[in-house]
Parts: sequence; structure tokens; C-alpha cells
Amino acid sequence: MKLRSSQIGPPLAAILTIAAIVTLSGAGCTPLPSSGGGATSSSSWSSRTGVHHTVRKGETLWRISKAYGVSLAELLEANDLQDYTIRVGQKLYIPGVSKTVEVEPAEPSREEVSRNVGGKLSWPLAGRGRSSVTSGFGERKDPMTGGTRFHKGIDIDGAREERVLAAAGGEVVYSGGMSGFGTVVMIDHGDRLLTVYAHLSRSIVRLEDVVSSGDTIGYVGSTGRSNGTHLHFEVRYKGVSVDPLDYLP
Repeated sequence: MKLRSSQIGPPLAAILTIAAIVTLSGAGCTPLPSSGGGATSSSSWSSRTGVHHTVRKGETLWRISKAYGVSLAELLEANDLQDYTIRVGQKLYIPGVSKTVEVEPAEPSREEVSRNVGGKLSWPLAGRGRSSVTSGFGERKDPMTGGTRFHKGIDIDGAREERVLAAAGGEVVYSGGMSGFGTVVMIDHGDRLLTVYAHLSRSIVRLEDVVSSGDTIGYVGSTGRSNGTHLHFEVRYKGVSVDPLDYLP
């Protein structure tokens, strides 16, 4: 692992360019419903300059964060959001800005995703491969509720305290607890590519750390809304969930 980006110059991403984590979901790891959804009434934000942005189709919290130059963490706090789920028509308070801006809503084609993501990633658990995947990407039966949900990543079998590795080099844009996901790390790899590592027993990286492919970022656990020890791994490109198996060796 390299020095924190703040120690070596400007960070790779000046803001938390967290690639469209709108609804993160894994094996037994669907985020709990948001208790928020609108502008916060917290007095801590009442005296700050800001605007209200109305969410449009195709927009995500990451895209809104990027467009306004406001960190994802600030948007979560300012709007009292417990997860990354937002809905069309929802009004979000954007602190520290004086006017609304356009947010790019376009979703990339499958061909564009393949061209920009394919071949960039390595397995986040050493020595693991496709045979270690216990739950794939797509529609599946939620092991916690029994209902049908879309699984936005893959679950990889792993031993407790097994090292979790960065799938590619990049900047840590989130490290900590998250509703439903327990301890989670998110890495921005540039070019609108982001990976998510959830249910960790612990993280050993911090916000704005710069990591290389294969660096240890945490350890396998079963924190959050999980029904067993495993790693939930997601890949996002331009705010769109993609099947990690399409981009892993």
C-alpha cells in the first residue's frame, strides 16, 4: 500500500466519485430501508449555503456528487440518508453550492462497459476463482427474506480473517460501516470504475489512501446483514452495476 494521497499530492479524485452506488445488495446483504429521503432538518446544515436538487431518471448519488463537487459523505449526512438509495422526484439538499447543475443521466452500453472495464481487475481473494462464487450477479432468492431481489455483485467464499485484496490500483473513497453491508471498502480506479468490498471483519485502509492492485485492504468477515462469512464484491462503471465475472480472469 502506498502513502495516503494527501501525503503525496492531490488525491486521485478530489471528491468521492463513488460510482453509482444507488442500491448495493449482496447475499443476505440488502441495505436497510432509508429513514431519510429528503433534505435534512438538522440544524447543523441550516446555516449553510445550498440548493435543492430534484432527482431525475438515470441519476445516482455518485453522479450528483460528482456534478456538484460535493462529497458523497456530505450528501448522506445532509439528507439523513442511511444508504445510497434515491428515487426519481426526490429532493436532495446539496450543501455549499449556490445553483443547481445538470447531472449526466446516460447509462453506458454493454459494449462501452466491456471496452472500459474488461481485463482491468484481479480476484480480491488470493487463489480464488469462479468455483469460489457462492452467489452470482442478477436476480436471485434473497437468503434473508426469501423474496426475489437483484444481486448487484457476487459473493465469494472466504475464510474468516482471510486477506481481501484491491482488485486494481486506485483511491479509497469509502472505508467504514454502512447499513446492511457492515464494514465496507470502496475503491475508485479512475475512468468511472469503482469496486466495492463488503461484510469485512475490519478494514485497514482509510479515506484517500492510494492502493495498488493486490494490496491488502481488509479481512473477510460476516458483518452487517450477512448470513455467513463471505466477501460481497461489486463492480460499477459509470453508475451501472456490471457482472464482475465478465471482467475477472
